[in-house]
Amino acid sequence: MVIAGCGGVGETAGTDTGTGTGTTGPGIPGITSVTSSDSEPTLGSSTDVVRYDVGGGSDTGTCADADVKFEPQIPTVLLLIDQSGSMTSNFGGTDRWDAVYNALLDPDDGLVPQLEGQVRFGMALYTSFEGDEGGQCPVITETPPALDNYGAIAATWEASQPEDETPTGESIAAVTPTLVMDPSEGTKVIVLATDGEPDTCAQPNPQNGQEESVEAAAAAFEQGVRTYVISVGNEVSDQHLQDVANAGAGVGPGDPDAPFYKADDAQALADAFADIVDGVRDCKLTLDGAVAEGGEDECAVFVNGEVIPLDGDNGWQLNNPSEVELVGDACDAIQNGEVQVSIKCACGVVTPVG
Repeated sequence: MVIAGCGGVGETAGTDTGTGTGTTGPGIPGITSVTSSDSEPTLGSSTDVVRYDVGGGSDTGTCADADVKFEPQIPTVLLLIDQSGSMTSNFGGTDRWDAVYNALLDPDDGLVPQLEGQVRFGMALYTSFEGDEGGQCPVITETPPALDNYGAIAATWEASQPEDETPTGESIAAVTPTLVMDPSEGTKVIVLATDGEPDTCAQPNPQNGQEESVEAAAAAFEQGVRTYVISVGNEVSDQHLQDVANAGAGVGPGDPDAPFYKADDAQALADAFADIVDGVRDCKLTLDGAVAEGGEDECAVFVNGEVIPLDGDNGWQLNNPSEVELVGDACDAIQNGEVQVSIKCACGVVTPVG
């Protein structure tokens, strides 16, 4: 994507470099945008280019072309999936294991193939074999996060099956370093999907691992990783789900509770995964350039062709010279699907980097 330099303020752009649209943004009168023959940029792509004619009028001279790329900060989502034996239990005409597969990995409707170009997905399946008595605990089968990772994740799933126990706390702790040490920018989250109360490696039976799970989610949050939790079925108590959700979101005394998800059927499960992943798709756009101090007043941001307000509840803000953030309804548009985003600034407002 591109944030573009533009013609001199108060002047009509000169020589065309594409098809002139004659768009004028607030605070930048007379700026005529010229779009390349490529399609308008959609959020989730970092390669689309929009150019604006930068020729000035005879009284003002000319401005040099300034095509400055911008792109969303891509979230990293590690899907932490319970691989315990109870995942074979009936779940509305299928079983829990297959329902998770359908929600995430179905080639036509799964969340991962649909969003693999916009979200860095990874997956970790977790179980144990009678806890510490069975040897290694937890047993983690992990596919590290990456863009376009559907093939690798699907291959890991196809080679796996439900096994034995549910050491959730130790498993959250085991996968957290994968995200902490990941050098990519953007939000990093664990999406935990489990169908039962947690046990521990030290005590696989009964299921008394609630405290360890909450502590692991809290420790992950302290390291910059948020944890979301989905119950696959109704066998996890609401209290434990709430405790994990709050710990994973850093909820403190007096703060509102964080959401948790309890899916009783396949559609509710698919909706829960989609709601979480859509919600972490970042509304921040990193610019390959710097906006001059106070220059945001001479820029306009368009979402799906509509101007959105600067510093409004449903508009945009400049967090620093190289980062724009969409807020409110504009952010919701990003999180609920691909949108067309463009930015237009007066001549000289944006200094390209590199």
